[in-house]
Amino acid sequence: MNQIIKDFGKGIKQLGQETGEKLVSETGTIAESIITAKELLGDIKPMSDEEINKKRMEDEEKKKREMENVRSQMLSRNVEGEVKQVRNEKEKEEEEKEKMFLENLRRQREEERQNQIINSEMMTPLKHHKDKGGNRRKTQQPDQSQMSQTAEYKGKID
Repeated sequence: MNQIIKDFGKGIKQLGQETGEKLVSETGTIAESIITAKELLGDIKPMSDEEINKKRMEDEEKKKREMENVRSQMLSRNVEGEVKQVRNEKEKEEEEKEKMFLENLRRQREEERQNQIINSEMMTPLKHHKDKGGNRRKTQQPDQSQMSQTAEYKGKID
């Protein structure tokens, strides 16, 4: 039993050593593949105040040109007419939806009425017509021995 425990301990120790060696080798390869910011960006120099001001001016001019372009497009287009058209389209869509809803509701109610009519017809008993004239059937009354299942009454034997 002691030998098994010793062998188990040696196996765990060996496994730990192999894992440690692999971690060290993998860490080395990961460290080699890391790219520093300096390598990635190269020679980047900070901008001077003049360059920063020049860049800001270019950005401002670009913004002004874009705003003028948008304004000219708005003037050339009939924005109010387009807005009215969009409103009219939305109103039409809403009216169509409302009509469809009301139509579906009407159909459902009509189907319910038809089902109620069918169900009420099925539930009402059929009217029996009375026999008139000589069509009456004459029935015989059973005698008491036929009515008694235990044959308590004396009479005919079946």
